[in-house]
Amino acid sequence: MRTTAYTTVRPRYGFFDVVGLLFRELLLMVVIFLVVFALGTAAVLTLKKSYTATASVYAGAGQEYVYQPRVGTSERGQPLEADAVAQSEAQILGSLEVKRRAVKALGADTILGPNASGTTAAKEAAALKVLDSSLGVGTTAGSAIISVSYAADDPVKAAQILNAIVDQYLVQRRTVFRDRTTPAIAAQREVFEDQLADADAAYNTFIATNDIGDFATAKAAQAAVYQTTFTEVLSLRAQLNQASQRLSTLEAQLAQQPAEVVLQQDLNVSAQDQILQLRTQREALLSRYTPDAQPVKDIEQQIADLQAYVSTGTTVGAKEVRTGPSIIFTEIETARINAAADRDGLAARLAVAERQLGQTRDRLAELTRLESTNANLFGNREVLTNYIREFQQRETAAQADSALVAAGADNVTVIERAEAPTKGSSLKAPLLALVFLFAGFTALCIGLLRVFTRRGYVTPASTGRTLEMPVLAVAPMKAR
Repeated sequence: MRTTAYTTVRPRYGFFDVVGLLFRELLLMVVIFLVVFALGTAAVLTLKKSYTATASVYAGAGQEYVYQPRVGTSERGQPLEADAVAQSEAQILGSLEVKRRAVKALGADTILGPNASGTTAAKEAAALKVLDSSLGVGTTAGSAIISVSYAADDPVKAAQILNAIVDQYLVQRRTVFRDRTTPAIAAQREVFEDQLADADAAYNTFIATNDIGDFATAKAAQAAVYQTTFTEVLSLRAQLNQASQRLSTLEAQLAQQPAEVVLQQDLNVSAQDQILQLRTQREALLSRYTPDAQPVKDIEQQIADLQAYVSTGTTVGAKEVRTGPSIIFTEIETARINAAADRDGLAARLAVAERQLGQTRDRLAELTRLESTNANLFGNREVLTNYIREFQQRETAAQADSALVAAGADNVTVIERAEAPTKGSSLKAPLLALVFLFAGFTALCIGLLRVFTRRGYVTPASTGRTLEMPVLAVAPMKAR
């Protein structure tokens, strides 16, 4: 017995089969297109014109965008580029807080219109959504100008809302960049002042305890005194050695000199005197006698005998000798006494100078030992004084800057405020084009749905392609 298996096979369509079948559904597609296009056109025609108010803000680089160290004297950083500052300010301008401030300033009814309903919180939430969708904030690369726009169905309301947003942005940025460090700086300055008072008291106690007026001056003075005293000690030692050597030399010379010397000595010359007297007598006798006379010869014999006696050298001798102190001995003794006095004086001066040198050395050693303590105490005072001065300057500068910003001296300037636009814009034409395309797409989708959901074999080509058999003949469908 033969069994037969049945299976359902979906027809296979080619491109031309689909096109031909779509033409069969043309009437339905046209009806769908007209219905959808009519509904979309009706909806588009109900749209109102939109009026866009514009404004521009200049955002320059102020000190808010420059790095300033909280503590210390390091250099400030470079300001941001113009476009970076503009982007930062644009973020503040488009922030939720600015929109919330604008809603509170204008009221939710002004933004939503007279037909707004609901609770106050619901109205404010709806107004925030409207501002978020209608507000436009843009910047240009390399420019510090911020372009702001707001679209609304009423030109006056659009300008009013945009100006309110800009005004609240100026208020909000001052709140964001408000100086919050001045109270902390003042409190820290007071802490430093208390610490400085303690450091001053500790330093004054240290100075008074160690009998120091000014440490640097005292140490420099002691160093100068030590140098002077040391030089004087060396000089005194050299002078003392010189005086001692001079004294030794004088004592050696004094030992070689006699204390007394002959001052005057009278000689015995009586034989020569007798010869002279005899010669005088001979001359007197020659005046009376001849040279051959006996008296003359006797005198001449006496003269010859005396001359012979004198020629022996024993006739001259010291008759009377007077002695006294030696002048050289006295001078050497005087010089020795003076040299001994000078030596003793130099020795005394040297002893005093060495004692002063020891005292100065001890004082310098003590000051050197105290130098680290003085440096710590004095350094603490200097550091605290510098920080107090710096914090005072920063506190004063911050107060002045806050006053200037409050007075309007700011780096953000409104170049152009919003005015009511005279021309509105409408999206009817592009929306109608979109409606047309959407209606055509919907009609095409309906036609394709009808084609691919049809049962049976509609065209000979799809039948042969589906059954994988050649179609030999086509008979018209019998009317029901």
